[in-house]
Amino acid sequence: MIWTEQKTKSCKQLTELLVSNRAVESNPSGLKANATLVQQLFRQNGCTIRTIENPSAEYRPIVIAQRGEVANRPTVGFFGHYDVEEADAKQWSVDPWALSGKDGRWYGRGVADNIVPLAQRILLINELAEHCNLVFVLQGEEEIGSPFAMEMYPKLTLPKVDVWVEETGYFYKSGKHRIMAMNVDDALERAIDAVKILNANDGRDSAVRIRPMNKAFGNQGCPCLVHLLKDIPYIALGPNDDNSTIHGIDESIDPGLLGISARQLLRFCEVLANG
Repeated sequence: MIWTEQKTKSCKQLTELLVSNRAVESNPSGLKANATLVQQLFRQNGCTIRTIENPSAEYRPIVIAQRGEVANRPTVGFFGHYDVEEADAKQWSVDPWALSGKDGRWYGRGVADNIVPLAQRILLINELAEHCNLVFVLQGEEEIGSPFAMEMYPKLTLPKVDVWVEETGYFYKSGKHRIMAMNVDDALERAIDAVKILNANDGRDSAVRIRPMNKAFGNQGCPCLVHLLKDIPYIALGPNDDNSTIHGIDESIDPGLLGISARQLLRFCEVLANG
């Protein structure tokens, strides 16, 4: 079993820390705390780390983590961010800066965008790395339009990435899983088919959409889509759903979706590795 109760507990504990740091532009110490924490976690999971610092904002570096350089293995790239949107606590029914459990969901600013998906992937590094080389590209200014990332991402030196994985994915209220993909080649087609089989075994329908995820600043405002994707295959997988209210009041995530999300990520890497 890839996703256990202990992993859910670890994910919750990590999420509590990342939320409580209040990693917003108006709180540089919170951004620095999240940047430091994710680097520590990547190192603990066997990754090598590089950072690119913005001289005007050293508290939110670009973080690049790599695990594995095995020849004849596919390389999966994950992009995301460790900053979160601002939140007006007066409008929330819970404290946005303290992870809360209510009605079977976890509430807190940034849990869906994209703290919980990021935490889950870090917790799965060892399992995913059994099949693929991994590279993570994270920034700390996504919620203010990514000005430094837009400048630096075209200049990044990265290994050849075979598939880019979006910062999160999506489930409908019905439970149906929406798979977003672009530049689909034979390998990605096989991986998508494998995810659809997992969904069917879990009693879920699947819907494939050939497009990237919606972005707060539009797709042309995303440095990953603009500068990293190019003609490389792309897929969005992750535990967000219709009730997550990204950037809205009472942002939340359903921890019950972590298990299927984890199985999807692992099966995706297995199929890529097996050709």
